[in-house]
Amino acid sequence: MSRVPRVATAALLSTLAPGLAAEIYPVDNWPADIDSIPCSAWQKAGDGTWVLTGSIKIGASELTNVGVKGDAAARKVEKKCGK
Repeated sequence: MSRVPRVATAALLSTLAPGLAAEIYPVDNWPADIDSIPCSAWQKAGDGTWVLTGSIKIGASELTNVGVKGDAAARKVEKKCGK
């Protein structure tokens, strides 16, 4: 691949990257405030785990790869977002 197409591709990706960034959901009290995260942010995996597509921010900490299964938080998400 020549340099010009690579530079053009990099420029396009850097322009689109902000729109592709995962959403960050601020939460004051985890998991009590799990209701504040919209259903569109959750995906249900084949094993029944609810997986957050973005990340949560608790104070100064940002957590990614959040999944809930078999606990009170999972039951809240299931009740709110399950079909």
